[in-house]
Amino acid sequence: MKKTSHYITYSLLLLAGMIVSACQKQTGTDRDPIYNSGKKPSPVKNVRVTNFPGGATIVYDIPAEPEVLYVQADFKINASASQQVKSSFYTDTIVVKGFEREGDYKVTLSTVSRSEVKSDPVEVTVHPGIPPYQSVKASLKVFGDFGGANIAFENPTGGEIAIVSLVDTIGKGEYVYTHYTKNTAGNFSMRGFSPGDRRYGACVRDRWGNTSDTVWATVRTMNEVELDRTIMKALVLPGDQTACCGSDLNVPLRNPYRAADYSFYGVKNANDSMPPRITIDMGKPIVLSRFRYYMRKNGGAEFRNGTLKFFKIYGSMNPNPDGALDGSWTQIGGVYELVKPSGLPYGQQNAADYEVIDSGSEFTMPLPAVPMRYFRLVLLETFSGGLGMEISSLKFMGDYQ
Repeated sequence: MKKTSHYITYSLLLLAGMIVSACQKQTGTDRDPIYNSGKKPSPVKNVRVTNFPGGATIVYDIPAEPEVLYVQADFKINASASQQVKSSFYTDTIVVKGFEREGDYKVTLSTVSRSEVKSDPVEVTVHPGIPPYQSVKASLKVFGDFGGANIAFENPTGGEIAIVSLVDTIGKGEYVYTHYTKNTAGNFSMRGFSPGDRRYGACVRDRWGNTSDTVWATVRTMNEVELDRTIMKALVLPGDQTACCGSDLNVPLRNPYRAADYSFYGVKNANDSMPPRITIDMGKPIVLSRFRYYMRKNGGAEFRNGTLKFFKIYGSMNPNPDGALDGSWTQIGGVYELVKPSGLPYGQQNAADYEVIDSGSEFTMPLPAVPMRYFRLVLLETFSGGLGMEISSLKFMGDYQ
């Protein structure tokens, strides 16, 4: 029993000694790098360059030496700013980008060892194409908008850019808003300005701080109001869809919003033009910013029957009296779609659908705004697949010319 006790005591003392030793401050050479060599690694070989807008992809052969850790590229993107990019030895490719403009640039490639020793440099010339921020700047268009201005752009390379919008205040550009995007095309608006002619501008900046010149344009800021429904009226041109069953196209122009049941119920007649269409005289020349469509609401027609699904919009100041959809009409935007929020099968609705049924579906017109007096809706498809359109009420927003 005494021998066993001595054994346990010895084991505990040994364990305590090991713990104390582990907790002591480490000294000596055990803090040195595991791999420590002053040997200079060999440089990369067989360098190939593929240029692209704003940058270049460089491919090379890495020396088969265990001390090589990564490849480093050093280069200038403009007269004063330098960049450094590193690429692991597990890959044979390095990408350099952010160059200020199209042209020749020198890039220095070095292999770097695990001891941070650099190889002799290899210099290569790259020739990046026009950088995205410059190509986007060349595409900028400034349009008069409702309450301000709209900036449209194209960004075919999908580069990450920032579009800075400005307004001219007594000959000086004042910052308004920065729009960040990598979309291949788009537009955005700056609002909050009173109606009238005003000078707006925009420039483009990329993530490396390169900034384009500013594009300026004097455009008209339009006032958005609800257009006067009391001066609107149906205009039935030859071939237009007509109302049946006691309904009338004039009624949606007067009906309260959220009105129940249909007020215009169109039917196909033998002499109707295809696709079906209706025409409204707005009463005076206007520019349309958006309109809201209210579908028939009676417990059985919602997202069914003649509820509009796909359609086109046209505007005219002087339409052909024979009703033809010809050059006297200008298409506004592309194909519009009324989306059923729930996505439920035909005849089934949920709360999200009923929110649209009650509040209507709004459609925004693209810019630049098209002056018109006559508004034409051309039906492409209803929710039932039929050719008769049903409308409960219509609301128009825009500005008078």
